[in-house]
Amino acid sequence: MKNLLSLKPYLLRYRKSLAAGFVCIILTNIFSVIGPKYIGIAIDSMTGPFTIGSVSGPLALYVLFALLSGFFLFLVRQKIIVTSRHIEFDLKNDYYRHLQRLPRKFYNSTTTGELISRGSNDMNAVRDFLGPGIMYSCNTFFKLLFALVAMIALSPKLTFFALLPAPILSYSVYRIGSSMHKRSKKIQESYAAITNLVQENLSGIRIVKSYVREPFEISRFDSLNRDYYDKNLSLAKLEALFYAFLTALTAFSLLPVVWLGGLSVIDGTMTIGGIAQFIVYVSMLSWPIISIGWVTSIIQRASSGMMRLNEIFGAEQETSPDGNDSDTGKKATGFLSFRSVSFHYPGQENRPVLKNITLDIAPGSKIAIVGATGSGKSTLVSLIPRLYDPAEGSIELDGTDIRVLPLDTLREQIGFVPQVNFLFSDTIENNINWGSRENCPDEVIEASRTAMLYDDVMDFPDGFRTMLGEKGINLSGGQKQRACISRAIAWKPRILVLDDALSAVDTGTEARIFEALLEKLPETTIILISHRISTVKNCSRIIVLKDGMIAESGTHDELLQQEYLYAELYNQQLLEEEILSIS
Repeated sequence: MKNLLSLKPYLLRYRKSLAAGFVCIILTNIFSVIGPKYIGIAIDSMTGPFTIGSVSGPLALYVLFALLSGFFLFLVRQKIIVTSRHIEFDLKNDYYRHLQRLPRKFYNSTTTGELISRGSNDMNAVRDFLGPGIMYSCNTFFKLLFALVAMIALSPKLTFFALLPAPILSYSVYRIGSSMHKRSKKIQESYAAITNLVQENLSGIRIVKSYVREPFEISRFDSLNRDYYDKNLSLAKLEALFYAFLTALTAFSLLPVVWLGGLSVIDGTMTIGGIAQFIVYVSMLSWPIISIGWVTSIIQRASSGMMRLNEIFGAEQETSPDGNDSDTGKKATGFLSFRSVSFHYPGQENRPVLKNITLDIAPGSKIAIVGATGSGKSTLVSLIPRLYDPAEGSIELDGTDIRVLPLDTLREQIGFVPQVNFLFSDTIENNINWGSRENCPDEVIEASRTAMLYDDVMDFPDGFRTMLGEKGINLSGGQKQRACISRAIAWKPRILVLDDALSAVDTGTEARIFEALLEKLPETTIILISHRISTVKNCSRIIVLKDGMIAESGTHDELLQQEYLYAELYNQQLLEEEILSIS
């Protein structure tokens, strides 16, 4: 239950609607308890000579109070159930907003399927608590309260015997409720596993089909689905047993009432109408008592779901200092400084990826970073937009430590094209324009020309309005890369980072794209990671990394004269080109 306390701010936000709902709950139960009194009056009026009027009058009042009770019950649903939808709306928005602000390291250890499961299945469980859970809990409480008051007023003795099963009921709710909570948590975890498997399989369906692994993946899904089925069945059996037990308790509570009530009529201490009225009250308690099991299940599911949601809400967001008015819209010159920067991934303190990197990158310069696989190239450029923070040292933009800059201010200056390209299931135009500060078709065309994508797009029947499949499936690898580069160019950044972003295009196209970037973005600081010497040789400075450290630095000609790592890489690529030309 303590997990559900985190919903308090949302409940307070809609306190007026909830308060109105609670008032309606009280009124509907007051009218429902008043009604049986007139049944007793009508029955007593028939124990002797009577007229239709003496009976129809009380029955008409009973119907009136029943209608009033039903009307206010309708208002209860309008207030509380509708409010639960409003809170669900706010909670989902807050959940998604929180996901957008979590750092990259969070997504390195959390699967997409898990996040989808928590935002759907767990969220639905919480909404059920906010609507039916709260409504039936309050309704059960007030119905029990008012009915018991009416019963005690009629006969404290009969009320005592009718409530004999109450201690057994309380203990059962406590024990079975605890078991329901554990089973509900396991069910939600199992559902998350299924969601993650389905998401991965659908995203990687082409790989699955390429390796003819459909039977294997179907088997995996069947195993997880069977586990989910078994856990749900286990909970359903427990709930069925609970409901049956509660129904039996309610039925048994009527036996002493009928027996002792009959004796009371015989000795004249109660009337037949009074006994009938009392039995109606006991029957009225049947649904509230039975609903305790249902409400207990809803609360336990919601508690498990909210606990899993709180794990996400409790994840630390990216730290961003508060900006001031001067930060807004401020354009950087693009001067970057790395000051003794070292970095290791979380939990890998003994395996540093970068070691004591000191580097100055002047505004408008074109810098290339080369090195063997695993030398730290991608990690180095990932520190610039603060996808990670250095373990030691600092990075400065225009003389200011980037950790004191608001994240929005920092990242607005940077166009980042990672190794893994991502395109949205939208038109080519919207994918490129997604990186634009203004909705300008001319910018889209110009950016696509710079990235050498324009001619390819015009070959499609719908041109820039061509719809892309999931992750741009209907584009080639090179076209995807150039679309992502176009998006970054349309962003008009002061610093453009290309992390091996041209690996899927041929050498000639890569060279032409880089030449176009030099021509179109003369004032933009460009940091290029590439394995092709034919491209990086035109950069104003080339950085060679080895084992997370700067091994060499200089121009193409200077590095060739040093006859070290860069020269070895250059000679190796010359040899490969000669072999290809001969073959």
